[in-house]
Amino acid sequence: MEQNRDKTASIVPFPLHRNIRLVRETLAVLEKRHGPAGDRFWRSTVRQQIGGLQVSGIHDGDVIKDQIEKFATVVFDALRSPTAQHDGDAA
Repeated sequence: MEQNRDKTASIVPFPLHRNIRLVRETLAVLEKRHGPAGDRFWRSTVRQQIGGLQVSGIHDGDVIKDQIEKFATVVFDALRSPTAQHDGDAA
């Protein structure tokens, strides 16, 4: 079987903001932690997600930034929503 080593592959990550379990778990913690504790948790979560993307082969900073921004938008929009039911669809 002949292999073509000149071909490159594109890795397409599963969108973080569509990972309902991750969004729900993040929301649950952020609803309980405020101020510096909430900030530390958020920064830790972002670092973990960036590391996970990098381990899976995503090294393009723009792709990583886009993933984190969309995830943050979903999480913080849900936190600000007065009618949010975080046990339902979070994403």
